[in-house]
Amino acid sequence: MISNDTKTLLAYSFLKGIGRKFLTEISIAKENNSSEPLSHIEKRFSETELNDAYLKAEDQISIAHSFGHNIISRLDESYPDSLRDTIDAPAILFCNGNINLLKSQSISIIGTREPTSDGLKIAARITSWFSRNGWTITSGLANGVDTIAHQYCLKSNGYTIAILAHGLEKVYPASNKELAKDIVKKNGLIISEYRYNSFVAKSNFVERDRIQAGLSKAVFLVQSDIKGGSLHASRAALNYNRLLIVVGQSDKDKENNEPKIQANLALLSLNKKIQTDLLKVSSQQTNNIIPLMSKDNYESVNNKIKGVIFNRCNMTINNKLL
Repeated sequence: MISNDTKTLLAYSFLKGIGRKFLTEISIAKENNSSEPLSHIEKRFSETELNDAYLKAEDQISIAHSFGHNIISRLDESYPDSLRDTIDAPAILFCNGNINLLKSQSISIIGTREPTSDGLKIAARITSWFSRNGWTITSGLANGVDTIAHQYCLKSNGYTIAILAHGLEKVYPASNKELAKDIVKKNGLIISEYRYNSFVAKSNFVERDRIQAGLSKAVFLVQSDIKGGSLHASRAALNYNRLLIVVGQSDKDKENNEPKIQANLALLSLNKKIQTDLLKVSSQQTNNIIPLMSKDNYESVNNKIKGVIFNRCNMTINNKLL
């Protein structure tokens, strides 16, 4: 059942000039029993424009129903508190699967699409341990580390959430279509902030990364090169006052000077200037970077993550990329 509040927000998202920022402002205002942004909408748009927007929202709802999906907004009880406490959270989430997982305790496991063989083993080991210890595993359903994270979570009988950078009517990459089915079949969840059949821009993948960080108490960076896309989620984690767990690398990969581990090595140097330059964050924010050098440290890192308390983020709302 899609709530009337969510239907309204979905309709407003079709109005020209109404972006993520304003939808968030409307949501927060309604949470605080203020009608000011809503009256702004009514004054700014004609009845014809509003009716057309509601018809488009109905089309989206019909598509969701045809797939057996759900659509929720931050005005719904089912919306995750962890995301609600990030100031640039998506106002609307399209969901396929077990939405109760949005209220679970989660960590995000991310990394390059082209990990080394040792990187794959490390990702599998970390995922398996933390899955067995009660964490929901979030990732982006991409090739490489993301795929391993979802697969080994399921193998460990855990719960996993995949965050997509496009509408739920498609799976990208196509090679992960069966994995996506398995996630839902095994009581997991696939979500997106993007409407069905919407345009897929490169920036979507960067914006998607902030949701991974926002949902999670900690982000595990398994492997990344200096310009890797995983650094977007890593930066978002620190901006949201989450922990960034930087995974140590094998002796073999270090000896081979593998390109796909260079960001990890830079962050593990504990050099504040290198860390701040790479992630474009403040020196104070780098205090939330935690090294994970060995499987012997899983328990201590686990305890640190458990201590994380979600606080409303002070980032400025804008429509720019993180």
